[in-house]
Amino acid sequence: MSDLKSALVAKFEEIFGYTPGDEYAPRVKNARAIICQGQYSKDEIIDITDTSIGSNGKSGLVLTIDSVCVKDSANFTSKFIAKYEDIDYTSINEDRFLGLDITALELHMKYGTKYQISIDKISRRKLMDFIDYAISIYQEDDALEW
Repeated sequence: MSDLKSALVAKFEEIFGYTPGDEYAPRVKNARAIICQGQYSKDEIIDITDTSIGSNGKSGLVLTIDSVCVKDSANFTSKFIAKYEDIDYTSINEDRFLGLDITALELHMKYGTKYQISIDKISRRKLMDFIDYAISIYQEDDALEW
């Protein structure tokens, strides 16, 4: 797990230009419980993009070592966990409605579902680059299995 996390952290730093992570205990606790639906430990989290009003980690986006977790009422798909190994491909849906930008990063899942991430606090293109990299790691791992 540490090699995988190190690779993902290094790629995150390269793409976003800063070191990921969050040490504020209440935000991490809430993000794990609410956004990640209780499925991940603190050590499995790479970064938290908090969109909650009080910056308390109750909504936003969490990148983990094996998935992207979202809970955000302003998002197209308000709550989901998408494992990198289950994502077939990503795309950007650039659209406007009544003069508002409703561009979203789309995660096209291997089993036909599509999730959309429209969180404004993070660059969709950079997020797409990171998720594409994470997908490639899991595809390589699958190819190595006998």
